[in-house]
Amino acid sequence: MKIKYIIYPVVFLLLTALFSCKKYLDVNRDPNNPSEVTEGLMTSAIISTFSYEVAGGYPTRVTSFWTKHLAYATPGPHEGNYYLVANDVDNFWRYSSYTAIMGTAKELIEKADKNGNPSYAAIGRIIMAWNLAYLTECYGSIPYTDAFKAESGNTKPKYDSQEDIYKQIQALLDQAIIDAGKGTGLKPGTEDFIYGGTMSKWVHLANTLKARYYLRLSNAPGYSAVTQANLALGALNAGSITAAEAPFFQYMAATNSDNPWYQYAIDGKWSTTPRPSQYYVNLLQNSNDPRIAFQVAKVATGANAGKYIGVTNDGPPIAIANYSPIAPFYSARDAKLNLVVYAEVPFIRAEAEFLKAGKVVNAAVISAYNDGIAASMALYGITDYTAYAAANLLTVATPSATAYRMIMTQKYIANYLQFEAYNDFRRTGYPVLPINNEVYDGEDIDIEPYMNIVPLRFPYPSSERSYNAGNIPSDVPINPVNAMQVPLWWDK
Repeated sequence: MKIKYIIYPVVFLLLTALFSCKKYLDVNRDPNNPSEVTEGLMTSAIISTFSYEVAGGYPTRVTSFWTKHLAYATPGPHEGNYYLVANDVDNFWRYSSYTAIMGTAKELIEKADKNGNPSYAAIGRIIMAWNLAYLTECYGSIPYTDAFKAESGNTKPKYDSQEDIYKQIQALLDQAIIDAGKGTGLKPGTEDFIYGGTMSKWVHLANTLKARYYLRLSNAPGYSAVTQANLALGALNAGSITAAEAPFFQYMAATNSDNPWYQYAIDGKWSTTPRPSQYYVNLLQNSNDPRIAFQVAKVATGANAGKYIGVTNDGPPIAIANYSPIAPFYSARDAKLNLVVYAEVPFIRAEAEFLKAGKVVNAAVISAYNDGIAASMALYGITDYTAYAAANLLTVATPSATAYRMIMTQKYIANYLQFEAYNDFRRTGYPVLPINNEVYDGEDIDIEPYMNIVPLRFPYPSSERSYNAGNIPSDVPINPVNAMQVPLWWDK
């Protein structure tokens, strides 16, 4: 099902209006409505659009069905049946990423560099790197070094390999760390919706992202898992985010300002049928995981009232109100959207120490693993989880494959409704996820999944197929179902 945008953040609308009016405002300028877009306004725009359209938007929504955090309880075909067409992914590529976020970030970086405002340039580079990662992790090879040149006549940019994109991401983050430490020029304030202009926190976020993307290449062709683990540990040791610094975007209970999960799955702007999956609800219930109360809401009324009941990717046999929605912690109208959860930091460390040791459990692995569970529980204010911890105890005697599964499964639960869960699944194979063919009790499946594996990527968008087809990698077929079964470079 193609999703059409209902709202854009107010600052993005303002920014769009200003950019579209620039060439008409050279004469008789109104000083109260400047055509010159400031670094501050661009900063607000890219942060709010990135949060709404990317971190809480299309790529995260779709892959939440593929990781089985959610299921789409409506008759297909749809994303939960592994059905996408090229038009479905076009807005994320063309408008959200290359135009509104990365195009604006490029202008922000250039303006801030020119004006001697390195703090703004640092934020622009971090958002650019972050959005590039989402794109390459959805599509593989993408344009970057040849992109953003339409005004000079290049409307068919060449694609950078995925390997080169990750090098560019690391370079952007490295330069952002340098910029953020300069302390000169204008300083961001309230227009920085994440950290309010505290640049040390942006440095810690950049280090955290560096660790994430180093570990992403742990199984990439020609790369050593031990080397990537050491690089990830080095980035964390340089100063990663603390629990108090975990980035989020705060939404409000007001029109044009409400939480994207609320809009998508609760209030009916799109639907009320995306809900926690049968698989995921059963996983939490069968392990007596106390986090279920904060991730999944109990059914409010009807025959299942007071229970946790998950859905499948078919239309349910009884009214949708008889199944659990996403819990208010994530889906309340004014809920914050977590851009990175702090628990990811100790789980990166746990996996990196595990890989560094040759996939053997040692004291460093155990300590980081326990810290990851503790951080995930702390996110919800859970203090009594002794029985759960005992049932999920990692020891030096835990077999290697079992230990890897335990680390990544706990990270998967901690990363509920995070795009990162999809990347970890593809990279490690954990948790072991069956395809989306579950059924309701006593029911037959309505539409079988369109493929026999969990999709490995997005198909390239229709705009690229129409206007830049000659530069699309030849190993990715035009047919979306076939394309979605081609692994990314780092997943081969």
